[in-house]
Amino acid sequence: MGFLNKLFGFRWSLYLVQNGNHLAYAMHEHSVMRMLGYVMGYFADGGRPVEPWSLYLNFNHKHQTIKLGPEHFTPDGENLTSALIQQIESIDPGWKVKGTEPVFEEAATKKRIKITEYAPGHIDIQAMLDNIDKPRELTFYSVMDEVFGKR
Repeated sequence: MGFLNKLFGFRWSLYLVQNGNHLAYAMHEHSVMRMLGYVMGYFADGGRPVEPWSLYLNFNHKHQTIKLGPEHFTPDGENLTSALIQQIESIDPGWKVKGTEPVFEEAATKKRIKITEYAPGHIDIQAMLDNIDKPRELTFYSVMDEVFGKR
């Protein structure tokens, strides 16, 4: 985390919550659009978190939250609805900011967790096949697969 992030904190967070009140994981990013880009595909075709999970978008400067559901995304999971954009804009009129790489962490320990197992723009198919039967490293995407009942 850079110096300014330590001083002022990230603008937005995505909270992955269990049982309605237990914060399990958090993703932090300045750009709400960039952060939502990581999750919108999971909401395609009415997808929603399975029990006991829920997702909350939090504007950290005012501590205002939006509980995310399939109604906030287009059916193909490729865009936000105008209603969600209006909610974001009402909470954060300056929401159109440039993003960076998000930070994903386990909430209790603040342990950083990778977004994906693979380096950006580089997927080694042979390494994937060689490791297919080995346990996967915990990543943002493996956590999201669990949250949405895909594993």
